[in-house]
This record gives sequence, structure tokens and C-alpha cells, in this order.
Amino acid sequence: MKISFARILAALCSLLFTIAGVSETTVGYTDGKPITAQKQKYCFDNSGILIGGYYGLAGQGAYAKEAGLDFVIATGVTEAMLDEYEENGVGVVAAGYNLPRYYGDVSAQAAQPWLSFNGEGYKDHPALWGDDLIDEPSANSYETLAACAKAHRAVKPDKLCLINLFPNYANSEQLGEEPTLKKTQKIPLLFTDVIEPNNEIYRKYVSDYINKIDTDYICADIYPYHSSLDSEGNEVKNTSDCYIRNLDILAEACRATNRDLWIITQAAGETKKGDENNRNRYCDEVSDISQQAYACLSFGAKAIIHGLFSNIGWWDVDSHMLGQDGRPTETYDAARKVNCDLKFFSKVYGAYTYSGTYMLNPGRVAGRGRGPLATANPGEKAPLSSCNGLLVGVFKGERNANAYVITNMEELNNQTTAAATFLVPQGRIAHVFQAGTMQVYTGKRYVELTLAPGEGVFITLQ
Repeated sequence: MKISFARILAALCSLLFTIAGVSETTVGYTDGKPITAQKQKYCFDNSGILIGGYYGLAGQGAYAKEAGLDFVIATGVTEAMLDEYEENGVGVVAAGYNLPRYYGDVSAQAAQPWLSFNGEGYKDHPALWGDDLIDEPSANSYETLAACAKAHRAVKPDKLCLINLFPNYANSEQLGEEPTLKKTQKIPLLFTDVIEPNNEIYRKYVSDYINKIDTDYICADIYPYHSSLDSEGNEVKNTSDCYIRNLDILAEACRATNRDLWIITQAAGETKKGDENNRNRYCDEVSDISQQAYACLSFGAKAIIHGLFSNIGWWDVDSHMLGQDGRPTETYDAARKVNCDLKFFSKVYGAYTYSGTYMLNPGRVAGRGRGPLATANPGEKAPLSSCNGLLVGVFKGERNANAYVITNMEELNNQTTAAATFLVPQGRIAHVFQAGTMQVYTGKRYVELTLAPGEGVFITLQ
């Protein structure tokens, strides 16, 4: 029997985790039993890819529609605003409209409006998709949040109760978790970045979430793109090396507990052309939006939420999709283009079940740390070859159908166009969705793929 190198490597990694006495998976990483989520029947259709915008204001409903947004997360919501967004076919997840919205830590006393929620006086509306409970909570508040979500679901099972988590570059105080790994445990695992303090506490943070809070999704914001200046003053773009592991940890938890993955992506920044502080950069090119979107889809994401849509919030306002003057920016144009491409295959994508993710030529994959992905299934690979750094998501469908999301994950600063060859086996039919088009190929045939910087492609194999 032929044993692949990937299987041998996976077995060796498992052995080293056992020797170190460290869990190889985020699921079960902390004490408690993970909750397997039951899917809610919402007032909105979440069977495909949802596309959202973080923050939306009155008067911006038409812009949201034109950008291809399905919904916005909004403060300052009024009935008139809901009427406007309904006319434009855009949903609203409201903060502070029916129930208060919190940030960071929240006590049971402060959360009484949620804990005692019985629906009395609730202002419903066809455009109202749900209520925003908290942004970036500490794990110290999880028990309170679990009770809030349970109370909300009991009364409004068709409405979303939104909890948005921190990314893995948050610190211990923010996450409410402490590192506990000893040096003797870390030594056998120096090949992997899961022993890094930020990933150790983040695995605890996510593990505690799925142990305590019963939502059928996990939502988090991740902003991976920065830029600095070289000695001649030219911008040098770079991707945070904790980005891929962040997605990996979240996707593994979602896959194991029947939850959808929602990611708030970076569509804003602090510096347009780089600076000496290597701050978050503008994401005003199609490649910026596309690489993030397809990277998230490669990990099975079901919602891509652009942060930021409106001309309020954080960072430089003119870096948002709507600038200081309330009008579309280059970021808006880039996001609209990518959104259009995603919508073209949204329903088809939603018909497949996420199975795993792996890296092809990982040394060339931007945003990766060290070690294999927890979501990787060694026996499941696409019939794909390339010399470029690609992120590949594997999906399963009915009647032995398969699907793949392939992302050009070369560092965007290098402006690398990736080339790959996809084999359509004998007796199979491939549908290749790329840049808003679909091509059909029958086996046996080699399909030559060309992926622009940050570009992705969705392929079904039936």
C-alpha cells in the first residue's frame, strides 16, 4: 500500500504533540464539552455566501445595494433607515435598536436587558436581520453571553444574535486567557506556531467559546495587511504571519461543531503608501479584497463582511468603502468587483460542505506561520500542481462530488501571477468559476489556470 508523504508527516506531528502533552486540536483544548450547534432558521437566506458591510448609516442603502452587500451591521438604526434598506434589498443587524450592544467585558448585571428579554416591545421589521450583542468580548464574559444568546434565541429564533470575536493578535488581557505551556512542552513543537503565546491563548479563547456559547456560527475580525517603507521611501506591503493560523483555528472549531465561519475582513487602513510604523494599510486594490475573500472561502467561510463600509468607525475614513464625503472610494470599487464575482457562484458554493484546507508550496504562502494546518486532511487533495504558493480549500458534495477554492496566496507586494494545472479525471466534469465567468471541462483533461495577484477560483468536480 502506498503511503503518502503527507500522511507520514501528519503521523509524526501527532506523535510530537503526544510527547509534548499538548492537544493537537483547538476542539477540546480547554476543559468542557464542545457544543455541536443546531442550525437556526433565520429570517434571511444564508444558504450561499453572505456579503456584509461593517457599519452602515441612513442614506447609504443604495450604495450598499450597488456594492453587492446582503447586509450591514449598524448603529443609530431607526425605522426610517430600516425602510430604506428594505427598499434596497439589504438587511440590517442592529446595535442598540432593540437591545444594548456591548464591548469587551460585560457583567450579568449590565446584560439584564438581554437576560430578561421576553420580546415585549420588540420593534421588528422585514429588513431587521438581528441584534448585535457584543464586539470583541473577553472569555471572562462567555457565561453571561451564553445566557444572553440563549434568551434571545428562545424569543426570536429567526433573528441573528451577533457576537464578534477578537483575532489571534489580541493580547492576554483582551482575550481573558493566560498562557500555560511549559518550556519542556514547547521544545518538541518548535516546528509549529501553535506554541506561540498569541496562538496558545487564542486556541483557549476559541475552545472556551465553543464549549460555552451555542451559536451556529463563529464570527471574528482579522486585519492582516500592513505596509512599511524601504530605504528609498517606497511602500513595502506585508501580510501578518499569524493570518493563516487565525483562519485555521477558527475553521477547525467551526468544522467540528457544525458552525458557519463569518469573517470581518480588512477594507480600511491607517496608511495609504506605507510608513515607518508598518501600520495597517489601505485595501483599495482588487487584489487586497480578493485575496482575503478567497482565503476565507478556502477555510469554508460562509460570510465575508467588509470592514469598513460606512464613513464612520476606525482608521482613516477615506480608506473605507465610503469616504469622508460619503461617496464611494477606490476601496468601494475594489470590493464591488470582488462581491460581484463571489455572487456568481454563491449558491453553488453553498451546496458543498467544507472538509479541509492545505497549502501548496507553503514556503511561498503569505501570512503563514510554522507547521501544518490543523484543518488539513492528508488524504484529501485537489488534482492540482503548481510552483506557486496556493491556499486550497476542499469541499464535499452529493454523489461523490467535490469542490475546491484555490487562492493565489503569494505576497501581494511581489505582484506574482500564479500558474497551476488542474486535472479533470476521466469520467468527471469540472465547472471552473473565475472572474464572474464559468467554463466547463470534461475529462480526461488538464486545465491551465492563471491567477492574478490575490485572485481565487472556485472549481466543482462532478
